Amino acid sequence: MRVLVAEDGMMMRRILVRALEGWKYEVTEVENGAEAWEAFEAEPFRMVLTDWVMPEVDGLDLIRRIRSANLPFYVYIILLTAKSEKEDLVVGMEAGADDFLVKPVDHNELRVRLREGERIVRLEQELAEQNRQLRETQAALVQSEKLASLGQMAAGMAHEINNPIALVANNLAVLKRDVSSALELLDIYRSIHDKIAQIDPELANKAAELEEECDYQWIREESPELFDRSLTGLQRVRDIVQNLRSFARLDEAELDHMDVNAALFAVSQVLHHEIEARQIELIVDPGDVPSILCEPVKIQQVLHHLLLNAIQASDLGGKVTLRSSRCDEGVQIDVQDYGCGMSGSDLAHIFEPFFTTRAVGSGQGLGLAVSYGIVRDHGGSIQVRSQLGRGTTFSVQLPVRPLDNQSPGGSHES
Repeated sequence: MRVLVAEDGMMMRRILVRALEGWKYEVTEVENGAEAWEAFEAEPFRMVLTDWVMPEVDGLDLIRRIRSANLPFYVYIILLTAKSEKEDLVVGMEAGADDFLVKPVDHNELRVRLREGERIVRLEQELAEQNRQLRETQAALVQSEKLASLGQMAAGMAHEINNPIALVANNLAVLKRDVSSALELLDIYRSIHDKIAQIDPELANKAAELEEECDYQWIREESPELFDRSLTGLQRVRDIVQNLRSFARLDEAELDHMDVNAALFAVSQVLHHEIEARQIELIVDPGDVPSILCEPVKIQQVLHHLLLNAIQASDLGGKVTLRSSRCDEGVQIDVQDYGCGMSGSDLAHIFEPFFTTRAVGSGQGLGLAVSYGIVRDHGGSIQVRSQLGRGTTFSVQLPVRPLDNQSPGGSHES
């Protein structure tokens, strides 16, 4: 375990360092609080041994800075002091010290205190790991319910929408045929307009007035195209519903071969509204990649999360790229945006359940955590590269066929 030793007395510092190294600790030594804080900021330590009285920044100030650093783990701090009054010890404890050693330091006592600190640090690590597993399990349960609800909604919506779409499409096809026949009949009547005018001028004039009033010539020229555009629009609605069903269908949560490039286009279609609303230029760059054996619905869920995040991170009128290519592991899928990017501190937590950089109430912080779990269960990996103000790229690598002990839905070791 790495230990930071802050002691301004050279002789005392060397004694402490020699003892710690003899007990197999990795030691970084500094001679004042300012240097200690600089070293801690560069790479935080899990255990700190600090003198109380030091130039520039004393031990209490150093402890307060460490405690206010909002670290994702606990730091065990032992305060070295020549002070032994109860009031002094209370001040040190209130500053955040975990333990005290009175100078001159007894080596046996120091070793016992360090072992106690190690035990507390390791217990905290175990607790953090158990908490992480619990949060992952909770996220998986929430996502399972979310997928089930989405599947039921998609099935019900597809059923309710497909019936009226079929009715309207059939009616349009009949109307197109009948209107075409009616227009041909009217063309015949128009061809004998002069003969009708000789027999009944008043009727001929009325027909001419009606023809001009309804703009017959425009109807004659445009009606076929109007019918074609309407039928094309209905077909697009059908395609959207079919893509949604393919995307959310829970009865496909089994191993099956998936066309990666088709999945890219399907997910981009599902998010078509968000893409248009933000005027995003979406570039889908399909590579020459093999189909993969996976749970298609779950992999499409991963692609959905990543593409939606890229859209939301992009500026109005920005650009997002979906790309597939071969890699050593099998297939790589890149989702790249050129938006706001992320800081290093955010990158360290993005796959943690319920962590989100979005405004409170606008995101659940589950998408990337669940995506990470899905890809891991498929024997794959996710890498992310990001720079503030320059965008983010998520790279998902998936094997063509998952190993037996990594089969999604089966048992596997974490």
